[in-house]
Amino acid sequence: MELSKYPSECTCKEEIRQQIDQIDKEIISLFALRFQYVSEIVKFKNDVESIVAQDRKDHVIKQRGEWAENHGLDKDTFEQIYRFLVDHNIGKELEILEKRNDP
Repeated sequence: MELSKYPSECTCKEEIRQQIDQIDKEIISLFALRFQYVSEIVKFKNDVESIVAQDRKDHVIKQRGEWAENHGLDKDTFEQIYRFLVDHNIGKELEILEKRNDP
């Protein structure tokens, strides 16, 4: 992603807002791509337990919190964000599994 200006180069709030909008657009695009992978992984899962994968879920949430903290962000906030995201994706995976298993 190329930004036209770094934060310290912005001279007004409109420029900052434009850059934030550009970043958010990229984040959404990456979440969409991430969800495509989530949808595909169901091909390799056969039951609710493999979809929920509690150990993997716990690991992902903890690791993302650590990654955030390493970037100077609040660990707890990003753990909450990823907990929500992972729970949402689990729900979508369960829907896909159910449709696949319907006769």
